[in-house]
Amino acid sequence: MLKSDIPELCLYFDLEWVPDAAGAKRLFDLDDDTTELDAMQRLWEHSPKYDAETEPRPFLKYMFSRVVSIAFLSRKVTYQGGDRILEFGLNSLPKLPIEVEDDVNEAEIIQQFLYFVGKRRPQLVGFNSGESDLQVLIQRGMINEVSAPEFSRRPAKPWEGDDYFDAKNSEGHLDLLKRLSGGAMTPRLDEFAKLCGYPGKIDVKGDQVTDLWLERDITKIVEYNQIDTLNTYLVWLRMVYFAGKMTEEEYFDETEQFRYFLEQESSKEEKAFVRDFLDKWPE
Repeated sequence: MLKSDIPELCLYFDLEWVPDAAGAKRLFDLDDDTTELDAMQRLWEHSPKYDAETEPRPFLKYMFSRVVSIAFLSRKVTYQGGDRILEFGLNSLPKLPIEVEDDVNEAEIIQQFLYFVGKRRPQLVGFNSGESDLQVLIQRGMINEVSAPEFSRRPAKPWEGDDYFDAKNSEGHLDLLKRLSGGAMTPRLDEFAKLCGYPGKIDVKGDQVTDLWLERDITKIVEYNQIDTLNTYLVWLRMVYFAGKMTEEEYFDETEQFRYFLEQESSKEEKAFVRDFLDKWPE
């Protein structure tokens, strides 16, 4: 199921995006005073799947989707005095707390994320990230004139290193959904996580992100985004245990270490929302 052993640095990531209103104005030559919602409406109506009654907000092509949040959880193995230590970090771009909830510099957050990934070369782990998140990063990065040479670097031969763009020969980028796919039987992260006994989504769903953006409740979007990375990690943990990459003792020990990490995170003012996640995760 999984070819490689668990790398010393893993990054579980997820993106949130909304229709690109500024791009719609350029694409359709709209007046400068066109409202953000009206510009988004033109993009929805541009979609072949648009139907005013049955599908008023169809899923848009990635090039029409402005990235407003990138959340990521890091898992790093270190050694201190011969002891193996796990270190976790829960972060996002933009960072919490958000002081002014009025805008997000898309080019900047994509540039920062891809620079970090290119420099540190972690194993990227996502859920449906091969078909969605990674493609959004690439397409929107190009649209925003982002340069990401280290992230884009590929080995000359498949066996000479990890490759974020070659899912067949490399697990440098691991899309969990690819290991669970089955046509119409393909699971959703929220449902799969809940069936595993994890919290899943808390109080926000994906189809609410655009309205939260229009209200400029960026904090709520980022919190929701970070919750998805927690669920992604826990589904990954269950998968590596299933695949025999962890012993039973290691699996339960890591689960407890992660729960302790979340307890520490929830004590921070800007991470209070993590407490809701813990409350929905029975011990």
